[in-house]
Amino acid sequence: MPLESVAINNFENNSIDDPELKLRVEKLYDSSPEFATGRDAVAFFEKAFAKGDILYLGMFNEKPIAAIGCFNEGIESSRLLQYIVLHPANRGRGLAPKFVKQVTDIERKKGNTKFVPGCGAIHRILAMYELI
Repeated sequence: MPLESVAINNFENNSIDDPELKLRVEKLYDSSPEFATGRDAVAFFEKAFAKGDILYLGMFNEKPIAAIGCFNEGIESSRLLQYIVLHPANRGRGLAPKFVKQVTDIERKKGNTKFVPGCGAIHRILAMYELI
């Protein structure tokens, strides 16, 4: 089963039918250096959802193995991509570039053509695809 990128704007009512989604995302972000804990990450994204921002999940076998925040910073046709994380077992396999490319493809279909990287890793991926 291939990696599938899915956008969510809340943890309860979304297209992913998984009552444990919030917990799975929390566990995924437990391995991220950008948040003290996965619980902090989930709390951050819940506040971001209230502002209209999106969390993209990279799904494999109906479980999230990757995530990245997509934020509207008030600049027309532009999105900030930040807080990327991959499940530790999937790092070093070339999934991050594929995931970011899927996310930018989805966002470009929505009319967002400019992407601002939130970290060096995302910058390298966007540059690789000539998106910055």
